[in-house]
This record gives sequence, C-alpha cells and structure tokens, in this order.
Amino acid sequence: MINLILVPSVRSTYEVSEGRRIFNEELENLQKMQDINWFYPSDVIEYTENLEAFLNKMRKEDIDGIVLMSATFHLGDIALLLAQKFYDVPILCWAVPEPPYSSEGRVRLNSLVGAHLDVSNLKKIGKKDVEFVYGSSKSEHFQEKFIEWINIIKINKTLKGAKIGLVGGHAKTFLNIDVYEPLLLKEIGVTVEHIPLSFVFNLNLDRNSIENLKEEIEKTYDTEKLNEDKKSKVCKLIVSFKRILETGKFSALAVRCWPEFASYYGISPCAAMAWNMAQGSILSCEGDVLGAVTMLMLKAIGCKDMYLADISQIIEKDSSLLMWHCGVAPHTLWDGVSKKSLETYFAGGKGVTTDFVLKPGHVTIVRLDHTDNEWSFS
Repeated sequence: MINLILVPSVRSTYEVSEGRRIFNEELENLQKMQDINWFYPSDVIEYTENLEAFLNKMRKEDIDGIVLMSATFHLGDIALLLAQKFYDVPILCWAVPEPPYSSEGRVRLNSLVGAHLDVSNLKKIGKKDVEFVYGSSKSEHFQEKFIEWINIIKINKTLKGAKIGLVGGHAKTFLNIDVYEPLLLKEIGVTVEHIPLSFVFNLNLDRNSIENLKEEIEKTYDTEKLNEDKKSKVCKLIVSFKRILETGKFSALAVRCWPEFASYYGISPCAAMAWNMAQGSILSCEGDVLGAVTMLMLKAIGCKDMYLADISQIIEKDSSLLMWHCGVAPHTLWDGVSKKSLETYFAGGKGVTTDFVLKPGHVTIVRLDHTDNEWSFS
C-alpha cells in the first residue's frame, strides 16, 4: 500500500465550478485503483493558506507521492509550497483536457498551462523527481503513465531500508556480480549483511519440522532419484534459509551456491532455494546481490514467480533465446503437465535441483546492474 496526496489547484479567474466537477469525477475513478491510500482536501485549493491547513492534518513521513491536478490554471505557489514541504517526495503534475469553450468563446480551465507552469517551476528549483501527465484518468495513455509512476514509487519504497543477506560472498571468480556496498546503500537504499557459509551448514534445527517438510517435498516432487540423506539435507536447507530470513529480517538472500555447498555440505542448495521462492521468499544464486535487488523490484510491482537464469543459447532461425540455469525455478511456475522432480544430474550427483517444464505465457526479462559508475536497468 502506498500513500498519495491529490491536490486540485484552481484560480477564480477561470471556471472553478467545472474544475471542481472534474476533480470529483476523476477522484471517484482514481479511488477504484488498488493498493493506493488517497489523501485529498474537501474542496479545490486556490490559496496556500488552504493548502497549509490541509497538509497540517497529515504526517509528512507517511506520504509516498503527490499528484498535483491542474483543475484550472493556477499560480505557481501551490507547487512550490508542496516541494518545500515534501522535498524528497515525487510529484506528478497532471493537466486535464480542456472542455468545450464557453458560449462567449472563452477558455474555461486552461489546465495545461497551469501544469506546465508547475513543471517548469519545480525543475528550475532543482527538483528532479517531477513527472507530467495529460488526460483523463479513464484514458489508456493516462493509465499507462500513472501505473509506471506508481511502480517506481513502489520500487523505491521497497528498496529503501531493504537488507540483503549475502551468504558466503559471490561465486568464485564472479567479479561481475560484486557490488560496492556504500554506493548500494547511498544510491539505492539497500544494505548488505554478510553471513558465513558455516553458519548455514551448522544451524541447529528441530527434527520434527524436518520430517514434516520431507513429507511435503515428497507430495510436491518426484524424489525417486534422491536417497534419504539428500532429502534430509534439502529439508534442512529449506528450514535454515527460512530461519535466517526471518530472524535476520532480511528482504532477500544472495547465496554463494558453489563450490562449497556440494563439496562440504553434500548437496547444492538449488532445490531448497526454489522451495522457499515458491513460498514468496527471494533467494538469488551465486551470491548475486543485484540479482536479489532486481527480484525485489519485480516483487514490489506485483511479480510473484521469478528466478535467475542465464542466456544459454541463441536460436537465430527462430529469433529466440534459451534461458537456462541449474534448477532453481519455483514449482509455482510448473506447467501442470510435465513430470515435476528433484534431480541430481550435475556436481557429481550432488546437484539437487528442480526439474519440470515451465508454464507458457508472457515473460519479463530484466536486470539491474552497475558498470563504469552508472546504474542500468534493462
């Protein structure tokens, strides 16, 4: 849930009654959107004194974004006061379509000019998080722009204060997924806490919870290729990862999944990671912190089923790609037809992974990265 302020601004030299009617109509439509808690005044606002009285009723730290509706043309002091009161809060300046001219041939709202004034003023004082949208909230263009703006707010809110547990560091020689933690905190808002692999390997766990979980695993997967020791190890890792996430209050775990897991613990953690992913947790392979951050961003905007994968093949004749990884996809992505099993086909028989056909449908492929002092999201 995010908290948004809606401020309808007017000037009495224009048709305030029409601006008020449009505000009420648009507000009714906006309130149908999910996951948004709206704050708005009881009437349109012309003077900063009225705005001050409205703003004094709420806590500034609770507000995630401001929608400044240009209900008619208005002076720039409304937007400037909002920027001063909520310096770090993004503002969306909204111009509504002009209704038919009056019988005297006069412009009735002049909304677009008011919104342009707001955007220009805010940009000139150095406010960077300012966006502009034109149209009715019922229009497709408005909805696309508004949802994009909302998603950015959701992502920023999710990442601010997020904490990634980095289990064992990144995979051997994988310098490409290393991160500079002070920069990650400064510019993205995410902290990293290091967890030794030995801590995961040696957690004391309740035996009953392991046995109960083993029954669930056997109901979910075909486990005929796993002996009892491997099943127990998978279950122990599932419980261990869950405990670490909960007790450490981590938003996600980035796990150095090789070579130590197979060499010293006895199995790879892929299947255990996949199980926890199916329960809604986020775990990334190979100690990939930015992979975990990317999945947090996706989760913030409503993505439920995700995992890390490599581009394994380019099939030019079909203009297609083969996405593959060791077997860490959550079983919530199962197609419902294929065999769904736990396999040990790699790492000398110690690579316990998930194996099934993914369900068909649209796929989002995305990655947050940092190279040459620049962030990229592609």
